Amino acid sequence: MKKYMIQMLVFAYFLLYSVPILAQQVDVNTLTTKNYLDSVNIIRHKNKIDTNRIKIEINHIIGISSFYNSKFNGRATSMGERFYNNKYTAACNLYKLNTIVRVTNLRNGKTVLVRINDRMHPNMLRKGRVIDLSQSAAKQLVFKSKGLVKVAVDAIGYSKKNPKLGQK
Repeated sequence: MKKYMIQMLVFAYFLLYSVPILAQQVDVNTLTTKNYLDSVNIIRHKNKIDTNRIKIEINHIIGISSFYNSKFNGRATSMGERFYNNKYTAACNLYKLNTIVRVTNLRNGKTVLVRINDRMHPNMLRKGRVIDLSQSAAKQLVFKSKGLVKVAVDAIGYSKKNPKLGQK
């Protein structure tokens, strides 16, 4: 009987905490304990990272965000899938591919969840850029006409599916 109760408790815990967290509805305070930083890429590009503008901690990066030009719509990403500006995806050299990240506009506090499915040109790190968002994700953060905004990027988890706005 005791063994059965322990199994039921383990099963209940598993059900409670393994239900996939749906994108765009993740609690703002939710962070993961697993490190999603791409240490190989960080080491490869360490000379290009502008440490005056980019701050890197485990699963938390502060830097500048830009968004994709519409000419990239339909082109292949680093993962081989097609990029579309109406999806919630992003390019980033500092996180592993397929990482779901929460991007927060530090000026107005607005957030958006995106999946990293592409890599930026390494020289963007020299300019302080840490993430390149799709246009629909950038619209959620309320970018100004300049196309650049200071952001905080926090890892949430891993998924092969793109986050959707208002998904239940």
